[in-house]
This record gives sequence, structure tokens and C-alpha cells, in this order.
Amino acid sequence: MVDERTMLIDAKPVPGDPLNENLKNRDEIGVLAIEFATRRRMKFKGKSQLKEDGIYIHAERVYALCLKYIQSREVVVGAAKPKVSHDVRRNNSLTQVQQNWIARADTFFIASFHPETGADASHRGGYPGFVRVLNEGKIISPDYSGNNMFNTLGNITANPNVGLLFIDFESGGTLQIVGRAEVVWDKDRVAEFAGAERLVEFEIEQAIEISGAVPLGWRFMEYSPFNPV
Repeated sequence: MVDERTMLIDAKPVPGDPLNENLKNRDEIGVLAIEFATRRRMKFKGKSQLKEDGIYIHAERVYALCLKYIQSREVVVGAAKPKVSHDVRRNNSLTQVQQNWIARADTFFIASFHPETGADASHRGGYPGFVRVLNEGKIISPDYSGNNMFNTLGNITANPNVGLLFIDFESGGTLQIVGRAEVVWDKDRVAEFAGAERLVEFEIEQAIEISGAVPLGWRFMEYSPFNPV
């Protein structure tokens, strides 16, 4: 922390990450800080500055969130991955490998934006398979009972443009998806997902896969006890 309202992220986006260009063009930002080992998380919303020593976040709103659906993982000391070239692959739809990646994921992150309240970043989790691939251009996920603030769903209702992030905790690769989201209330469709109160369907406009984007080594500990079965 720089002061009580300013945080410095001592890192920069890897080459090919669209965040780099976004930070140069706009200063609105939403940040989600998670300590996976303890399932503690905080959300920051405000303005950003990309500088030589990292990313400065000037918080306008800060609040803690519930710990539901966070799978417990810990950083393995000394297991950091060596620096590699960050191969970037961009497609207008999902490859079969990327579809398999999403189908086995237990965690993803979603970025949304509201014209009045700004950018927001949030977390979604469940047992592997909780996100389903409908086809190469569309995926769907359940929306479980959470903190009842409905930041993400409210943003989607006002502005359907979203960004998704899937992390391969073993290889350090990332898969970012740019597209549009729609909240699904159809009872028959919702009933196909255990514990879901509604669904969110994502139409994919671009998929960006970056190898070696996350240098940390992780060890899986346990699934969240809140994950619906």
C-alpha cells in the first residue's frame, strides 16, 4: 500500500495482454484481490495509472466479499516458473483445447462495466464442469447465491460487454474471453445446474490465450465446502 487509498501492483501486463492497452487508454479499473489459501478477498474500484514501477490503483470503493465458491490453493515457495516467451494466440472462437480447458475449470473471473459505477471484477467458482461449453462460440455458467449485491448481474443488464479470465494453475497459462453476456431466467434451463438461481450465457467474440502469463507455482488444497453438488 502506498497510502490508505492507493495501492501499487508491483507488476505489469505481459506482452499481448489487452490490459496493457486498456490501461493506457482508460483509467477506470476494477480489481479483485484473493488470498486463495484463506479464501479472503477484497474488491477495489477506482482509477488506475500505469507507470514504470507498476500499476497504481486509486481506490474509490473498497469492500470485503463472502468466501463462497473459492477453491483453496497455496503458493508453493520456490516453485516459480522460469521466464518464458509469452506466446499469444487469438481466435474468434474456442479451439477444442480451449473448450476442454473451460470444461475442467473450477474457477474463473469476470470483468464488467457500468456507465455510472465504473469497472468491476468478480470471481466465480464451482466443481469442475460447472461451466459448460455449448459450442465453439458460446459457454454458460450457473449463478449461485452470493453476497446479494448483484454487481456483475446489474452491470450485465446495463451493459452486456464482459471479459472472462481462466487460469491454468499448473502451466501458468491464461485464457481471456471477450464477448457479451446475458442473464438466463428460464426455469427449465436453470434446473439443469445444481444450486443455480439463474444462469449467465456468454457469446464469444474473441479468445486470447497467453502461455506462461502467471509465473507462480500453485498447490491445490481443497474445494470450497459451499460448492453445490
